[in-house]
Amino acid sequence: MGLQGALIILGLLVVFAVGLNAYDRGRIKHRFLALFELRPNNGMDPDPVAVKEVRPEWGERRVLRPKAVPLEPTAEEEISHEEPFGSIDFIVFLPGSTPVIRDAALGIYKQNEYVIEKPHRLYGQRAGSQTWSNLAKDKIEASYDLLALALQLADRSGAVNESELNAITQIGLKLADALNRPTRFNMTFEQALERAVALDKFCASFDVIATINVVADSAPAFRGPSIERAAQDAHLEFGSRNIFHRKNTGKGGSRYLYSLANLYHPGSFDPLRLDVFQTQGLTLFMSVPCVPDPAIVFGEMADSARTLARRLGGKLFDQDRKLLTEAGLAAIKAQIQDIGERMTTHGIAPGTLNATRLFPP
Repeated sequence: MGLQGALIILGLLVVFAVGLNAYDRGRIKHRFLALFELRPNNGMDPDPVAVKEVRPEWGERRVLRPKAVPLEPTAEEEISHEEPFGSIDFIVFLPGSTPVIRDAALGIYKQNEYVIEKPHRLYGQRAGSQTWSNLAKDKIEASYDLLALALQLADRSGAVNESELNAITQIGLKLADALNRPTRFNMTFEQALERAVALDKFCASFDVIATINVVADSAPAFRGPSIERAAQDAHLEFGSRNIFHRKNTGKGGSRYLYSLANLYHPGSFDPLRLDVFQTQGLTLFMSVPCVPDPAIVFGEMADSARTLARRLGGKLFDQDRKLLTEAGLAAIKAQIQDIGERMTTHGIAPGTLNATRLFPP
């Protein structure tokens, strides 16, 4: 090969190297721009780069994280106290001489329950014991001597009607046929309809929420970190629905005694943005019929409100945005005491299982 041929080959190599370098620079630029979303990466890159999602350094900031709080009691918790109550339920009992396993009964119930709108449950009395449990929450190996199909006679949507009583009866008859068991009822249709009307009136009378608002005196507004610290001082914990709660450590009543939310829409607190959150007001609230000794609980809620107001710099107001004095708090407490006494007179005391079923949160 002559000198001329060697120079030609060398020139071609130089051109190739320059072109390859330009291509690589262009590909790198393409990836760089796609990384910062200056232009979309449409997937046409023959050798795409795996780009990790860019996240803020949360470890350097205080982040409020909800604790894992079960929304429903576990099966073991329910077994000890959940049972059909004739005072608020229309019940189809299915006794038997031999135990029936859970899924044999639960399967039939689940296939047909969709026609029922009012709260309803299938209970079983454990074989060889007097313990009742809700089949939907019981252990799969459980078996029962006695079954009870229960329809709640009233809820916030009103009283049951004859059509709903017929529907639950038909499910009971299907269970009886499949499991070879007789049926018996805790009351007639006429008695059930009468009881349903009475319960509906009871619910309308006692479905009461007590609230105390804590409103900022002036700007600056309440800030997220300060709210969290003040809530802890008031024995409130962050949890379900992204709000704060005072837990019920007793055996009866709802899971929470009272709760703390943002007074303004949407009411909840974003745990990942609490450090920049601010609001002009907070609201404490409790469901009067769902807690045992509601007048005492309201007194505790008022103490929490005072703590929040003192720590954050605010004043207490009622639901009409009127200033709440100590006399006003005492008046509300007296009303709650009266509600509790009248509920007990009607046979459904505040904080009992029947009350929490009739007035779910």
